[in-house]
Amino acid sequence: MAAFDQLIQNMMNLEFFQFLFPFLLALAIVYGVLSWALKEQLPKSARGVISLIIAFFVMLYSSWNYMVVSFFANISGGFLIVGSGILFIIILMGLVGLRPEDLWPGKEKGKSKWIVVLLVVFIGALIFFGAGGSWLVGIPGWAAGSDFWTIIFFVIILAIVVFWMGAEKEDREEEVKTPGKP
Repeated sequence: MAAFDQLIQNMMNLEFFQFLFPFLLALAIVYGVLSWALKEQLPKSARGVISLIIAFFVMLYSSWNYMVVSFFANISGGFLIVGSGILFIIILMGLVGLRPEDLWPGKEKGKSKWIVVLLVVFIGALIFFGAGGSWLVGIPGWAAGSDFWTIIFFVIILAIVVFWMGAEKEDREEEVKTPGKP
């Protein structure tokens, strides 16, 4: 692990994070946007020159503002946490047999799919907040207490019971309408 610590320290000493990485990021973003929006109007060389000039101005700005490094470090870490949470929810949904195309309106899959989806999202959110993601969202103090989560758990259990009772009533009504069916 000491090799990575030394590598990061050397990059900080050479001010890669302060100058080079904001320069490269600005260059890639501006060139990508110009290529997407003005591919027909601007030749490739013009898009490259414009991107390079703007990237140098970004490097100049980052020399004046040392907080650029903190901003990019915080936002990148936040994206990593959010992306990991979304990925974990997708994995949980895959484990219970849900595909993304099953969740869009127009598919007649019934209410039970949405209950499972909500349950999986709830479990994913609990894991996300339990792993320390609450600082990213900024949860108020009253919502972080154990009493609040006990009430939420109780309401969820009640919703599941009401759902199952309603589904059982629909099954009985269907049996009454078609009595001779095996």
